[in-house]
Amino acid sequence: MTDNRIDGSAEKGYWFAEVVEVEQLTPHMVRVTFGGDDVAEYTSIGVPDECITIFFARDGEDRPPAMTEVDGTWWYHEVEPMPEGRNYTVRRFDTDTGLLVIDFVAHEGGVAATWALNASVGQVVLWTRPRSWYNIPDSAEWQLLVADMTGLPALGRIVEELPAGAKAHAIVEVLERGDIQQFETAGDVTYDWRIGSGNGDCASVLDAAVREYVLPEGEGYVWFAAEAASSRIVRKYIRKEVGYPVRQFEIIGYWRVNSEQWLEKYKKYQEEALAVYNGALEAGRSETEASEEFDALLERVGL
Repeated sequence: MTDNRIDGSAEKGYWFAEVVEVEQLTPHMVRVTFGGDDVAEYTSIGVPDECITIFFARDGEDRPPAMTEVDGTWWYHEVEPMPEGRNYTVRRFDTDTGLLVIDFVAHEGGVAATWALNASVGQVVLWTRPRSWYNIPDSAEWQLLVADMTGLPALGRIVEELPAGAKAHAIVEVLERGDIQQFETAGDVTYDWRIGSGNGDCASVLDAAVREYVLPEGEGYVWFAAEAASSRIVRKYIRKEVGYPVRQFEIIGYWRVNSEQWLEKYKKYQEEALAVYNGALEAGRSETEASEEFDALLERVGL
């Protein structure tokens, strides 16, 4: 649910970004560094799972078209065909150098993955304003961080930004041993790397791994970012069986198996689902509670 609305003090709701470096970080992860005048003006929201929507150039063009603002919203209004866009975590942003880093999962198929596998210096993309979900309460005594490879960049940033002594346990699902990453941190972090499952290659084990993990005593916070079906199972477990209130978790579906087929079916229920989500917000519920109602409707119609 991208929000590119502007207020009276805001300027344009998008940035052009030029590729300045490409690195094969692990066998299935490509790190792309972006720069340029627009990127130097980017303002980070300072949240570790900071997410932007990246749009790619259309066939025959060297960059995506600029967005326009209509009624306070920046978007591709009446642009056909609209450029392809995908959501990605800001892995790192250096205000001194004006460089921003994105880690792409590199696999065959998919618009963004194909672009990342062929990325080269000088290519230009466009991205929109950032948003985030991670919001740990000050009272939390420990964290459970769970991700597949799509959520790994955000998990890495969370770990790196932990304050001294902060306790966290990370469960991470990667395609092969070479995809394991090391993170410098002041926190007290333990890891459970699950190798060779999930990530669109076969069934995920993350929901089972969460159930197996013995939650520590005291107030905790659970952050989960992986495939949407797994996230639904884990959300039900944490919310209904464990009984955590919504402030103690953020469980996000970063991607979906058979997404094209899912999207075609979703279009039939999109208006109804968004009405449920917006209605929950208007009734004073939190974004997490509104998302739960949104997801519950989708599950009822088989999505």
